Amino acid sequence: MPAPVAITDALESVLDIYFSGVRHRERAAFILCDNLVEMACKTKAQQHDHTFEMRCGFHAAWNAAGVRLDPLSLGQRVQDSHEARNNLQHGNAAATVDVAFCATAIMDSFEVIKTLWPDVNLHPRVVCALRIVRLYAASTDPVMCEAFEDAMRDFGWRTQNNENVRSNAVQVEPGRRDFWLWPLRQRLPNVEAILNEIGAP
Repeated sequence: MPAPVAITDALESVLDIYFSGVRHRERAAFILCDNLVEMACKTKAQQHDHTFEMRCGFHAAWNAAGVRLDPLSLGQRVQDSHEARNNLQHGNAAATVDVAFCATAIMDSFEVIKTLWPDVNLHPRVVCALRIVRLYAASTDPVMCEAFEDAMRDFGWRTQNNENVRSNAVQVEPGRRDFWLWPLRQRLPNVEAILNEIGAP
C-alpha cells in the first residue's frame, strides 16, 4: 500500500516552509514535522485497525499496533522531538531550533513515512529537496554543506548574461538559501546536477 497522498502532501508543505524566506522557518517546519509524524502514525494505526482511537497521545501513536517504531532509535528520536516541540509551544516562548536540529527532524519524519509505507511516491522536487535537507542534518559533514552553498552561489542562474532588470525590480539571489525554493521549482535539473557534482547522497 502506498503512502497516503495527505501524508506526502504534508511532507511537501514542511519542505516548502523550510526552503522559504520567512522568518523563523526552522521553528515552523520543526513544529509541523511533529504534527506530520503523529498524523502518519495514527493514519497507519487506523489502517491496521479501523477501531484505533485517533485521540490517543503521541507516545501511544508511535507504539500502536501496525506502527511500533523502534524505541531505541527512530521512536526515541521522534519522542525527543515531540518533547522539544512541546517546550517550544508551551514551555518557553523564546525557544527555537537551529538549522541542523530542524533538518534532522525533517529527515526523521521522512524515515517514519518510509518505515510505515515503504512504497512512497514522491515528486522529483521533493526527492531533491530531501537530498538538500540531508546535507544539513546533525550528522552531516559541514564541508559538503559549504561546497553545496558555494556551487549554488556560483552557478549561472540567469538565462542571459546581458539580462536587463527594471530599476524598481527586486533582484533575487538564488544562491542564497532564502531563495532556494525558486531553483527547486524552476531549475530542478540544475540543482540535481549540483548535488551530484559534490557527491551528495
